[in-house]
Amino acid sequence: MNQRPNILFIMSDQHNANSAGFAGHPNVRTPHLDALAAQSVRFNKAYCNNPICSPSRVCFITEQYAHTHQIVGNNNFELEENNPNTLGAVLRRHGYQTAMIGKDHTVQRWDDEAYEHIRYVDLTDASRLDPRTNHYFQYLIDHGVADLYEDGTLPPDHENNTRGCAIAKLPYEHTNEHYTGEESLKFLQNRDKCRPFYLQMSFERPHPNWMPSPEHANLYNPDEIELGEDAVDWWENQWAGRPEFIQQMVARLMKNRSQQDLKRMLAYHFALITVIDMEIGRVLDYLRETGEIENTIIVYTADHGDFAGEHGICNKNIGIYESIHHIPLLLHYPGGPQGKAVDGIVESIDLFPTLCELADVPAPPTCEGNSLIPVAGDTSAGKPFALCEWDFPAPQRFVNALRTPRFRLVYYGHEKGGELYDHETDPYEMRNLWDDADYQTTRMELTEVLFDQVNKYHRKSDFDKDSIKGAARRLSPTALIHKGCRKWSDIAETAGIESQ
Repeated sequence: MNQRPNILFIMSDQHNANSAGFAGHPNVRTPHLDALAAQSVRFNKAYCNNPICSPSRVCFITEQYAHTHQIVGNNNFELEENNPNTLGAVLRRHGYQTAMIGKDHTVQRWDDEAYEHIRYVDLTDASRLDPRTNHYFQYLIDHGVADLYEDGTLPPDHENNTRGCAIAKLPYEHTNEHYTGEESLKFLQNRDKCRPFYLQMSFERPHPNWMPSPEHANLYNPDEIELGEDAVDWWENQWAGRPEFIQQMVARLMKNRSQQDLKRMLAYHFALITVIDMEIGRVLDYLRETGEIENTIIVYTADHGDFAGEHGICNKNIGIYESIHHIPLLLHYPGGPQGKAVDGIVESIDLFPTLCELADVPAPPTCEGNSLIPVAGDTSAGKPFALCEWDFPAPQRFVNALRTPRFRLVYYGHEKGGELYDHETDPYEMRNLWDDADYQTTRMELTEVLFDQVNKYHRKSDFDKDSIKGAARRLSPTALIHKGCRKWSDIAETAGIESQ
């Protein structure tokens, strides 16, 4: 029997599906991902099942919708529960040497069971009592640059907060992108060659803060950034037609911002995408040089999107629109189609059973996803809809969305109403048809489908629990650095810890 294929699962954080060369973006340069796309199946209508980091990632690794796995909050690292059926745990039991390098943002106990080798990057993956439990932060301490950490909440007067972006103080050699690339290469170079590998290479950005290193801050000229025709949605229409609270959220986000400010922010945002592409290229080059790439399944995706200039704005946490729900998804596998694009709807929960099928590993009975191989091979047209479920602070609270081949329905609740878009006539989702008399039958039919999906909603983790945990741990060393704008040297001195 031939050895099972290796698996390289690459994820970035908050990457708009259109912000890549292979997606036809007029500005963003992603030469290594473009080359991968030319050798892969590209799923043009791939969607995440939750629009924020942690619960979306849980959907990926459990192959379950949020209403099943019940984790819709973001503060989950210290949850005291086990899960033997995550993707990494299943592959590990079937002989894979497993590694997590980068941002995981799920549950530590799950990771301990799933991965033989871990190198965390984001402080969401650290004990609240000690930021040194995060491998990248310990690396910064070891190199004497921990006080230059800028990947968490920054002081109110920091340039990133006043201008929406800034140039980082850390040189590129100490950035989280370079660390993720270096540690991924180290794992591959030192792995057990007698076993196939499963490597999740997970980048913390282009999630804000949008702060490229000095070496890469000038990769894009803001004056050359092209805004799409839907930019008028904010700059001329002020997001007219949406619920009032949505309009207010956008107004707060874009307060005192000019189009030039937006272009500067996008220039730095795109720079982060390009350096992530560069680190991906280093790993892919290594696999080619060692002859491993021919026996390696490669996935590129993101946990969710970003407006990234669409609708004239940036960032996320506003509704569930195509910009946020839609994700990039490339799948390369031995013997698979190359340079092929498919338009069937697929979801993030479908990736787990796909990898199990390709690796000849049985998927657990808890699976709610479908393998992507029939869609890639044109024997399936994809799903009738993609579901996205979200818990958010008031006034939104529980928000759910449905994307069919033609329509998007977003439901906020009886009092707040919702949104309905017809992609056949409105591909940019600029005309809300929720109250349009001609679309009431469609609205009711889609709402019924949506309710059938989410009516058994239970929560182990949600925004309220996040707030309670955050309040209880607000003065912990990790929280003070990550969210409290404090420096490592100050924390270490107060706690009586050696800062070096």
